[in-house]
Amino acid sequence: MRLGFVILLAALAGRGQAPSGQAPPENDAANQHTITVVFGYDFGKIPSCAEKPALKTCIKQFVVYDVSGKRFRLFTVPVPEGARGFVSGIKGESPRRIFLPGKHIIAVTAQNGAGVESDVNGATVTVQVKPKAVESGAPAQ
Repeated sequence: MRLGFVILLAALAGRGQAPSGQAPPENDAANQHTITVVFGYDFGKIPSCAEKPALKTCIKQFVVYDVSGKRFRLFTVPVPEGARGFVSGIKGESPRRIFLPGKHIIAVTAQNGAGVESDVNGATVTVQVKPKAVESGAPAQ
């Protein structure tokens, strides 16, 4: 499926890791983050399913993945109401979940009415999750 994605921005809220480079446990609350994506899509190429519900190739929703290693589905973003032509500022936010410090590659796909998704490499961005800063006065471990 050909896409009309223009830009993808991703931001992680929250920072976390145990100090001094130790590998943090995956259940460490300091590693819980939300991720927000903002992107544009051209519905002139493939309309939304709300606009053309009889088409199986219409855009039903967008799917956000972390593709840093194995592809991991994070959340979905609905098509904005009344989407026609180029729409900028489409925004979605994940629930809080574990994101370990390091580089993460976030991807967005468009899913059509038949459940087929666009190429996961069509719209990606790399984000860096930074370790939690050591609080002043606290000994480094």
